[in-house]
Amino acid sequence: MKRVVSFLLIALCGISFNLTACTHHSSENPQVKMKKIALLLNSYKHRILLEGNASSQELQRILPTKFSMEDLHQNEKYYRLPTPLPTAEESVGKIEAGDVLLYGNQTLVIFYHSFETEYRYTRIGRLELTKELSDQLGIAQVIVERNESEDESC
Repeated sequence: MKRVVSFLLIALCGISFNLTACTHHSSENPQVKMKKIALLLNSYKHRILLEGNASSQELQRILPTKFSMEDLHQNEKYYRLPTPLPTAEESVGKIEAGDVLLYGNQTLVIFYHSFETEYRYTRIGRLELTKELSDQLGIAQVIVERNESEDESC
């Protein structure tokens, strides 16, 4: 009987862990489950964990399947979106490497270095993996390819 109970506890812990891993919550609305956009950034696989806001939802709809991002200030890559997105600008204070933000209503920015800022942005999401991000993105231009078949929704 103890073995059965132990097995059930282990199984329940595994289920609990998998559910936890899939229920990242938006900072804007803790009840909204996050979606993911799968990207290749200069052939490195990445996923953006999207915020549960109107900006992120619209970005998921309009983001092209292939585009390039230019460098700015040697800490971020930016792309001018084809159409404006809704905004919910806030003073973010500190930007962390891996943050994906919207500047104004039409400039998508991926940061590969952390720093303090007074600029206002709309939060779009965050890259899941940030290890070696500056090595992967810290070159002149980044080619971005979206793999919609690998986009996920928790």
